[in-house]
Amino acid sequence: MSEPRKDFTYGLVVAALVVGLLGGVLGGYLAATRAVAHVQPPGAVVPQTAPQVGGTLKVLSQSDAVVAAVKRVTPSVVKVETLNAPSMEDLFRQWMGGMVPGEPVAGVGSGFIFEYGGRHFVMTNTHVVGNALQCKLKLTDGRRYDADLLGADPNRDLAVMQIINPPADLVPASLGDSDRLEVGETVIAMGNPFDYENTVTVGVVSAKGYRPVGEGQSRKVIQTDAAINMGNSGGPLVDLGGNVVGINYKIFSPNQLYVGIGFAIPINEAKMTARVLIEGGPWIGLGDLLPNSRGLAAHFGLPTDKGVVVLSVAPGGPAERAGVLPGDIITAVDDRPVADAQQVAEAVLSHHIGDTIVLQVHRGSQQLLIRVRAGKIPGNYRPGTT
Repeated sequence: MSEPRKDFTYGLVVAALVVGLLGGVLGGYLAATRAVAHVQPPGAVVPQTAPQVGGTLKVLSQSDAVVAAVKRVTPSVVKVETLNAPSMEDLFRQWMGGMVPGEPVAGVGSGFIFEYGGRHFVMTNTHVVGNALQCKLKLTDGRRYDADLLGADPNRDLAVMQIINPPADLVPASLGDSDRLEVGETVIAMGNPFDYENTVTVGVVSAKGYRPVGEGQSRKVIQTDAAINMGNSGGPLVDLGGNVVGINYKIFSPNQLYVGIGFAIPINEAKMTARVLIEGGPWIGLGDLLPNSRGLAAHFGLPTDKGVVVLSVAPGGPAERAGVLPGDIITAVDDRPVADAQQVAEAVLSHHIGDTIVLQVHRGSQQLLIRVRAGKIPGNYRPGTT
């Protein structure tokens, strides 16, 4: 009687193990299919039913999201082809190469189409088109169009162009929110590095905020390890939802080649700058601004070591008319403390033409509140000051 009982007990154990194993596999399969929708980045396309390929389940991955984002943005990316006035370096190179000095120099950059006020424009960098004698824009489908420079801000290295006789089927890019980017998030750089058209590179957001971007220069940027090279300038930095979150503009490199440290201008800053370039304001006519410091204040006997020192104001501009003088120290704009020219610009650009902007100013022993009414940039005045 003892042996049959052992066999029966052993059979029950084996059956339980088999059922448990089958249940675990089925449960894992169901959990995996349910999890697909939860791991997709914002904006990624997720089918209602996972497609069957060759009888197997296709699980959507990050690479699928990259592909979807690139397909979404590609029609909006443009190649910027320029003929530029030669620099001194170009003149020397032409002379050494037996060419006629003074011939225009061809340049290549990138940009993207965006919509503002129901019209289509192209965003790029000032250093791509700022010295252009002639500019053409090539769409990713091969069509080329002449373009005019609508406005450029050399301080922020942003420019807006308009296509001459644009086609009706232009596709504007979706502009995202760069403030919501997270360090470690996957991003995609698109453009035409070294004239290799329609190139895509992938990396992550390496850092955000104020970073050194050149000798003695810092600004608010998106740092990324997505490969950025000559020709990528002005092209879009894109998130996995297919939204433009930055404008590729600079790299750190001891040899002018990609070493894993690239910078993009946050799209939120670009949106505000584009509005100024298209509408001509808001503008208050502050010129060069110097960040204050303990050393500067001690050396010149300034009443505070905070804020920015006004070095110049635009003649006849709103700031001068309101009473702002060179040597004034602006410590806040609308109660927002400021420490450099970019923070002043951000505060001003948050307004509209006609708004009153309040500057907190130190002038000697006086502390003043100066109210400046934002206006339009005069037609004969080059944008670039706040």
